Amino acid sequence: MTLTAQAQAVLGPFIEKAHKTKLVVRCVTVLKEPTTLTITLDDVARYYSEEARKLSSGCRTLAGLTGDWRYIDGLASLTLDWFKRVNVRGMRAACRQHGIEPRF
Repeated sequence: MTLTAQAQAVLGPFIEKAHKTKLVVRCVTVLKEPTTLTITLDDVARYYSEEARKLSSGCRTLAGLTGDWRYIDGLASLTLDWFKRVNVRGMRAACRQHGIEPRF
C-alpha cells in the first residue's frame, strides 16, 4: 500500500498525495474557494513555534493558508500526527530547527 493510500485511509479522502516530508491536501480558503495545499515538515514545525500560541487572534496560518484557528489547528494536528507516524526523525529535526524540543 502506498503512503498516499495509507494517508487517505487514516486521515481521509481529502489527501491528494502523501510523502514522508509533505502532504498535499484539498481544502477551501476563507472565501470558500477550493485550493490544493502542500504542507511540509517545516510548515508544521513553524506553525507550532509561531502560530499555535497566538491567543489574541481568531486566525492562524499553516503553509500559507490563513483561516479560523479551529480549522487550521485541526489540520496542523492531523499533519503532525501523520509525520510522527511516517517520519518521526524528520519531524523532530524540523521542530528543533524552530526552537521546539519535541516530546515525542
